[in-house]
Amino acid sequence: MTFRRLLLEFTLVLIISWIIEFFYMGVKGIFEGTTLSLLEISLSFDNAVMNAVVLSGMSYIWRRRFLTWGMIIAVFGMRFLFPVLIVSLTAGIGIEKVTEMAFSNPEEYAHYLEIAEPLILSFGGSFLLMVFINWLFDAGKELYWIRFLEEKAAKLAKVGEIKLIVALTVVFIVGFLKKDSNILLAMILGILLFELVHFIKGAIEYFKRNSISSGGLANFIYLELLDASCSLDGAVGAFAISQNLIIITLGLSVGAFILRSLTVYFVESGKLRELPYLEHGAHWGIGGLGIMMLAQLFHHIPEPVISTVALVFILSSLYTSIRKTEHLF
Repeated sequence: MTFRRLLLEFTLVLIISWIIEFFYMGVKGIFEGTTLSLLEISLSFDNAVMNAVVLSGMSYIWRRRFLTWGMIIAVFGMRFLFPVLIVSLTAGIGIEKVTEMAFSNPEEYAHYLEIAEPLILSFGGSFLLMVFINWLFDAGKELYWIRFLEEKAAKLAKVGEIKLIVALTVVFIVGFLKKDSNILLAMILGILLFELVHFIKGAIEYFKRNSISSGGLANFIYLELLDASCSLDGAVGAFAISQNLIIITLGLSVGAFILRSLTVYFVESGKLRELPYLEHGAHWGIGGLGIMMLAQLFHHIPEPVISTVALVFILSSLYTSIRKTEHLF
């Protein structure tokens, strides 16, 4: 894959998505969809490193299937069905009805979503906060972006287990102030889900390292499972940026497609590790989203403000990465 072809694919996909987003929500839809795409790309960029290791040992045919068949699974799995499932569970209505409402009656869908909003904010906020805390308090971290914070956090992590202490302290404070058992339960479930996903990702990587299979199908299945685990935080965090199912699906799907194409391009060109701070910006953005989702339990925060915070972190990390590694292409 050449860089010119990569740009052409990106341009076509973005134009199509912008047209659909503008049709549904106007300029606001384009802004939210683009933010979601950037968030998906940045948050999953570290996953691209792992994907690249597997892709480098796969044939050209299976790399193409990763971009075609794999995109179908990614779009209709984690980027479409999962948000619908969240609304269905929190609102207490069937998945078919949620899907039907999202397309035919968005007002009614928004009504049920508004009823379920405190639980979604509690669950999603605690999950995203765990993603950020787990990344920030990493004793083995060697590369720092916001050095005075990240370096101190890494040193503190070497003293002992601090991640759950911080997370449970936040749960206690929010639970004490809201005095709502449902919100407290939703936050605890968010933390438990993160720990479960973290365990599953570790198990997948362990069995992959100890597997003697090198077949294309086995690697393909492994990549899809890894993608599902790594995309969970983006699927949950999307609710902090937009509540329109079409915009969420389009934004995350465009990001997933661009990331997969970039992964193949970087594997073939050897440029995968030349944006060192992008992962940092993504996690700071996710931390900001998590905090703002929990803050909305007490006071409404306009969606453009939430989107802007994530964009500032992502674009800043992209800029500093390019400055550090000039002549990327």
